[in-house]
Amino acid sequence: MPPTESASVEKSQGGDGLFLAATTFATLWKAWLKVEENGGAAGGDRVTVTGFAARAQNNISRLSHSLRSAGYRPGPYRRVMVPKRSGGERPLDIPCIADRIAQGAVALVLTPRLEPEFEDSSFAYRPGRSVAKAISRVAGLRKQGFTHVVDADITRYFESVRHERLLSLLDRHLEDSRLCDLIALWLEHFSPAERGIPQGSPLSPLLANLYLDALDEAMDGRHARIVRYADDFVILARTAEHAGKALADTRDILAELGLELNDAKTQLASFDQGFRYLGHVLVRSMVMKETVLDDTPPEDAFRLATVDPADTTPGTEATSAIGQDDKLLPRGRYATVRRVLYVLEPGRLLDAKCTHFRVTSSEGELLINLPATRVDRIEIGHDAGASMTAFDLAAATDTEIVRVNGFGETIGRWGGPARGAARLHMAQAANVLDLERRAELARAIVAGKIFNQRALLKRLDRKSSLTALDPVFTRMARLVQFMERGLFGVEEAMGHEGEAAALYWPALGILVNDPQLFGGKRRRRVGLDPFNIITDMLSSMLLRDCASSLEREGLHGGYGILHASADGEDALSYDLAEEFRAPLVEGCAMQLLARKALDLASFTDGANGYRLARAGQAAVIRGYELQMQRAIRDPLSGDSTTWRGMIGRQAARLGEAFVSGEGYRTYRMDY
Repeated sequence: MPPTESASVEKSQGGDGLFLAATTFATLWKAWLKVEENGGAAGGDRVTVTGFAARAQNNISRLSHSLRSAGYRPGPYRRVMVPKRSGGERPLDIPCIADRIAQGAVALVLTPRLEPEFEDSSFAYRPGRSVAKAISRVAGLRKQGFTHVVDADITRYFESVRHERLLSLLDRHLEDSRLCDLIALWLEHFSPAERGIPQGSPLSPLLANLYLDALDEAMDGRHARIVRYADDFVILARTAEHAGKALADTRDILAELGLELNDAKTQLASFDQGFRYLGHVLVRSMVMKETVLDDTPPEDAFRLATVDPADTTPGTEATSAIGQDDKLLPRGRYATVRRVLYVLEPGRLLDAKCTHFRVTSSEGELLINLPATRVDRIEIGHDAGASMTAFDLAAATDTEIVRVNGFGETIGRWGGPARGAARLHMAQAANVLDLERRAELARAIVAGKIFNQRALLKRLDRKSSLTALDPVFTRMARLVQFMERGLFGVEEAMGHEGEAAALYWPALGILVNDPQLFGGKRRRRVGLDPFNIITDMLSSMLLRDCASSLEREGLHGGYGILHASADGEDALSYDLAEEFRAPLVEGCAMQLLARKALDLASFTDGANGYRLARAGQAAVIRGYELQMQRAIRDPLSGDSTTWRGMIGRQAARLGEAFVSGEGYRTYRMDY
């Protein structure tokens, strides 16, 4: 948590209360949380959100001081060209992280001050307003007899805003010279030509609405009604004559603002003829959303790990292996859950343009144009490719890229800039080098693993109630107790882990009840049996999630506890994965078999044993990602998260245990 500071507006005799309120640590911190949640690319100084986060409190304290001491100077913008759905490109100017925070803080204090000044006809970038409400207003006006339409568009609006007029509007509404001076500094820094506001600044939407408020006031009355969404607006009138008059008036008003209509995109229309507005087609009484190229990846190309709750068609019995208390999260409920993009099909190419990752087919067909903010890790199959442009965007947005082979195993990883968490790494090393401390942590990890193995077996045994498994449950429970109470070293802990495995895997074999699918032994020999192949692939996916979570916490993957530290090895990822193997590897494999998402037909049987076909690999990925998005209860905090979120929480708790010297509490499944 950041240091506490009052977020209330500071009182001032000099009329600079808004400036002081915007530059408190508390307001800047609130703005930083928004910037962190939104993610996005670095500005012109190349400092990423992740890089800023490593010293966020210090950085924001310095920012507050520099803003108040007049020592603040904006950093360079980074311009990228973003493709528009209608064709062409628009410029996006990205401020540096510190500038985004400062501008966001000003927007936070200005919004409640300026909101009452805006007209009801304005729908963009305002609390409680949306495209849907704008369209509803248009449809409602038609019912009132406003059947003729001016469908208008302003030429290069954001680039044409006059600074002098905008600042005079701010002076009139705010009476806060320090805040107006700060905004003037940002405007001048962006464009010395005294025109334009940056599309990419969190303050620009508010300024854009303020600048066009005069248009809203002038047009919303008499014989016309305006409905405006940013610079995209329609004016509705009762007759064609009134619509023509409104068009002429609009030209005059915009000319006073230093703006002009785009004649190529401005037209007179009617509901009888039909027209398009904000992605909708309006014809007579009908309102239809336009069909546009979806930015969701085709299922046969790759999959994004944001699962639609309705996507449970493989069968509601899918939860039976893990438990009926695990439910799918509503879409968007956990915006911070990390997402994985899979590019696996032969010939697919990962590329990038501006701030979007793109995937094309072997024929060059564009399959997806996905904002980098929606992706946290990309996995590329051995027959797919990636361009250097994609790697550059990944580096700028701190997006991890992983190369996997045909068995789903990691063969290479590329990430963003290293955090340099030296003190945390030293704490890790100290824990590993202290034999008693390492043994304590190792016992906790093994106890958690055995506990979850037993919990999974009991869940799977609910329906069959096999008495043959009762001795297994009893012995595994005693092993957990022994691990929790014993005082022995790492090697002995691993011995007890092996004893539990000798009970666990045959019990799974009994529950699978198909010798062709699984012989009841855990072996990593290639092609041994289908169940081992599935769990091998799932294990590799789990390890990558663990490695990503540990890296985000600044932990060094090479310092192992249960697994020996070694150069080039993800020993700590193996440690963290142990408590999650039962629910996310074996449990997921059982779930895939139970709902018939995989069967013997999903495998090829050759001279070297079984091999999972491409369709089978896709089913494993889909099943794993579906499972990762399920809602579970965090037994330590009592609130809800997802499985991927739980991995992240446990990575953070492991780091806390290293630093504090206290015990580590593993995640434990409910029966």
